[in-house]
Amino acid sequence: MKDFFKRTFKCIKNLFTEHPRRMNESYFSHALWAVFYSVCLLYAGVACFVHAIFPFLFTRTASSIAEIIVDTTDDRGLL
Repeated sequence: MKDFFKRTFKCIKNLFTEHPRRMNESYFSHALWAVFYSVCLLYAGVACFVHAIFPFLFTRTASSIAEIIVDTTDDRGLL
């Protein structure tokens, strides 16, 4: 029974750590980057929505955010 729990825990742990490990990051480092990108994309989405209604607002915001995301992923060696 002890081996069952040990194997189960290891399997669950791998679900959470395999992808970050492939990116050469810890789980928490990877989580922080994911939150950073989420906030950037959320802001870009809101800016695009406002821009759709008021085309004179946020004319380059989404493009600028996309450039930031590309630059940071490139700096991290992900592109």
